[in-house]
Amino acid sequence: MRVTEPIIRTRLLRPLEGFRVIDLTHALAGPVCTYQLALLGADVIKIENPGVGDDFRGFAKDAFNAVNSGKRSVTLDFKKPGALDVLARLARDADVLVDNFKPGTAEKFGITPASVQSWNEKLIWCSISGFGLEGPWRDMPAVEWSVQAASGLSDSYLGDGDDPHHLGFGMLDISTGHAAATAVLAALLKRSRTGTGERIDVAMLDVALNLMTTRIATTGPTRMGKRPAVGRFMAQDQQIFIMGAHQRWFEAISATLGEPLLSLDPRFATQKDREANIEQLKAALEERLAARTAQEWETQLSRAGVPAAAVRRLPEVVTAEHVQMRQSLYPARLANSADAPLVCGLPYQFSDGPYTTSATPALGEHTDSVLESAGYTPAEVASLKDAGIV
Repeated sequence: MRVTEPIIRTRLLRPLEGFRVIDLTHALAGPVCTYQLALLGADVIKIENPGVGDDFRGFAKDAFNAVNSGKRSVTLDFKKPGALDVLARLARDADVLVDNFKPGTAEKFGITPASVQSWNEKLIWCSISGFGLEGPWRDMPAVEWSVQAASGLSDSYLGDGDDPHHLGFGMLDISTGHAAATAVLAALLKRSRTGTGERIDVAMLDVALNLMTTRIATTGPTRMGKRPAVGRFMAQDQQIFIMGAHQRWFEAISATLGEPLLSLDPRFATQKDREANIEQLKAALEERLAARTAQEWETQLSRAGVPAAAVRRLPEVVTAEHVQMRQSLYPARLANSADAPLVCGLPYQFSDGPYTTSATPALGEHTDSVLESAGYTPAEVASLKDAGIV
């Protein structure tokens, strides 16, 4: 399938060049999925509500810009008669359809397995939702934090004394987007062998459970207790994370921090001893760590083979030499603007990478060109606009 309007500048052929994705997603998890596909070279056509667009355009612009660059924006109002016909025509030349409607919403618009199959029997349709397309919880409204709560994920990292209103880190939207992109890639590979499309059901709940794989598999108490010589400790200037879970690591920490060796102290000699005297051990570690900066200790402990890292602030990380050399971040231009905020690229690199995308589109910027490439005449496009369909 030939893409008539390439959106990504490339040096060599990208994995998904020539593939087209119809993006019916909004907010975060869905756009993260299609953004990964755009980075890999796919032509992503983002369908948005006329006049308003993706929810995040209005109240979370930075987040919108972070996961929507390199896409083409087309406006389409599914509440208007005739909108489904437009989607059907676009789908005929597409490879993937991604939505993150609440379960049941797509069907209300006339988007069903039967209709999608009639449009394009090779189309891969991926639906992203909070709790999945089936099951007793399917109709529960879902956001990052409600799924974290329902899945047990928030309980896994919130302690008994923590503020119950504490939200913690928003990881599910991003993780779900990556999981959905992986599923789409697997379906494309399967289609290359079978010649048939696929229906994919991606639930944030399932992703949350996957994030807790080792916790679920562990017998005994669900909440892991405090571990001695593991965690963030205060050095001279800031905190440093140190991993001393294994005896060999603890002995290396002891040797690096200097005489007298903590590993020879009867209170800390074995794992059992350290568990029984965890607070005394923390005090002893921080007393020694106070002699130098976190960065100095990071260097020395790393040389000793101990996983350790100064707890850096994000502004420091984005300008770090290592991050710059890997080109993990890149400036993405905004439509009709000279601004170019830093956004994340793919979390892996190909030999001809890193891959970046073109500008974040203005709402409806590509409506005319996309529809005309699908066979609509300029007069027909004007008629659709007059009817408020696009």
